[in-house]
Amino acid sequence: MAQYLIPLVLLFAASGLTSFVATGIVKRATLRIGLVDQPDSRKIHVEATPRLGGLAIIFGFGFPLLLLAGNPKAAELVTKNLSYLFAVLASGSLIVGLGVYDDLLGTNAPKKFIVQTAAAIILVTFGFHFDFVSLAGRNFNLGLLGVIASVFWIVGVINAMNFIDGIDSLATVVSITIAVSFAAIAVFRADVFSLVIMTALAGSLIGFYPWNKPPAKIFMGDSGSLFIGLLLAAISIARPSKSPTALIIGGPMLALALPVLDTLFVMRARISGPHASFGSRLSRVFTADRNHIHHVLVAKYGSIAKAIFGIWFVTLLFAVAAVMTVIQSTKRFGYAAGLIGILLLVVMRFRRSSANTQTHEA
Repeated sequence: MAQYLIPLVLLFAASGLTSFVATGIVKRATLRIGLVDQPDSRKIHVEATPRLGGLAIIFGFGFPLLLLAGNPKAAELVTKNLSYLFAVLASGSLIVGLGVYDDLLGTNAPKKFIVQTAAAIILVTFGFHFDFVSLAGRNFNLGLLGVIASVFWIVGVINAMNFIDGIDSLATVVSITIAVSFAAIAVFRADVFSLVIMTALAGSLIGFYPWNKPPAKIFMGDSGSLFIGLLLAAISIARPSKSPTALIIGGPMLALALPVLDTLFVMRARISGPHASFGSRLSRVFTADRNHIHHVLVAKYGSIAKAIFGIWFVTLLFAVAAVMTVIQSTKRFGYAAGLIGILLLVVMRFRRSSANTQTHEA
């Protein structure tokens, strides 16, 4: 990995600078055109704010990769996994198109799931999938079940990252933390492809952060959060050196625990309830509300800053735990840290404060 240090540093710096400059350009363009996100009863921001910042993140991610491909050392980083790169570009194009369309015109949840599923199937077809599950020291081949589980996982992570984008900079800092942990895991696994992708993503997000920090001057929108979710989902089950991928709660999957678990909590709350038919419960799954963890913590503590810090801290704990689980000597400590993270998440979400912590749906 040492021979790739200079290209990776250049990639990181170029991604950050490109994203920062591109965000300023996108912000001016969206203000001129009038593409702003208006406040409503479900959203926390109180002023009309430009959206489509995700386009700058995507440009900051992709453009430096194209430039550095002219460097022999940099090109070597990518050419080892051209099929993976093609899968990410093809599925990413679908997701970016969906995100931009939703940011501009809006679309409903079923249509989103159709496109997201198509993107997931592309990734799975090119090798981003689970192969086996290890139980009691024995490996069991998953076959078709592994393919199905992979599609569900990818779609779930895409939506989890979309849902966490509810407070200024929250999705940005959470994604940076997860991307850095993925890059660290890639180093330990000698997974050059994942290291390149996460270096570019982390740099692009860091360049976007100054524009997105509270009070946000621009939002990433669905074009950004869906694309980030796709990349994180893909890398969480990427197979270094084409080795089989196990369906285990560890490594990169553990780093994604907070957005994924929060999404599961919200889905459970939406489908539960007395005297409700199956149809009405299913429709509630696609109904936006204020039950996500950032809504809960802002209502509980009355502070966006405290909510962001609390969520980031638990994400950081999961990220550190994820890195520890891929190192044999610290694996047990990693799972212990992950368990502590889950307990903290549950306490943060469900413990009542002395103030009124009752959340409500829009």
